[in-house]
Amino acid sequence: MRLLGFMGALLLIGAVGWWATGTPATRTGVVASVLASAVVLVGKSIAVRRSIQVALGVSVAGLVLRVAAWFVGYRWVRAQHEDVGAYTLAFFGVFVVALCLEMTYVLVVARGQRRGAT
Repeated sequence: MRLLGFMGALLLIGAVGWWATGTPATRTGVVASVLASAVVLVGKSIAVRRSIQVALGVSVAGLVLRVAAWFVGYRWVRAQHEDVGAYTLAFFGVFVVALCLEMTYVLVVARGQRRGAT
């Protein structure tokens, strides 16, 4: 149940980012970052059930996934002759907020596990 709430918050972040931007480059950055973050959040939800250490490993893998997603989007935006700086700013702007959201999720789930409420 917690995952759905955090996924909803991630979608809200994406919606606000979409609404606040207007160019194809920035919207591509928002969408790419939200999609990569959603994949990482699902991975963390699975990993944190095993242990915090596994969740930290997924965090590292998630960073690699995000860099790969940024690079693919960067190449696409560049091929479209759009503003790669705006794309990068939008991507990492969402990334920072999503990372905070993910860390909060891990802490909430870990706290629940310590209390015995998995």
